[in-house]
Amino acid sequence: MTEALDRPNGQSTPQDDQIIDAPPELEATLARLSAYRKVRGVMILSRGASTTQRADGQASAGEASQSGILRRTGSVFEGNGGEKYASAVEDIVLRVGKAVASCEEGDEAKLMRIRTKRHELIITPNDRYLLVVLQDPES
Repeated sequence: MTEALDRPNGQSTPQDDQIIDAPPELEATLARLSAYRKVRGVMILSRGASTTQRADGQASAGEASQSGILRRTGSVFEGNGGEKYASAVEDIVLRVGKAVASCEEGDEAKLMRIRTKRHELIITPNDRYLLVVLQDPES
């Protein structure tokens, strides 16, 4: 697949972000999402790249790495901006996951929609990946 998978802990570098071999259906989904007028960027994060979450919602110690970004589109996620968003999203997903699990055992978050003054983040986590869409909110 990619050289990043051969590195310890699956670490990736910014250069790896654009060379991930993705299935055609993933490429089509990214293109379709990116084509929407209000979408400013789309990012796919590897769920286990920076922290590994156990079934009880706790992060496993010693699993830190540089970035879990597998793929990104849009200038908002380029360079340091992408790293900042990736870190924030991973933290949000971890904390929300813990909160949901503490309210009802066995439950998990499937979609998160966060609206700020400037943007709206839509986060869809699964076991292996996080899909993040940043868009301009509707007026």
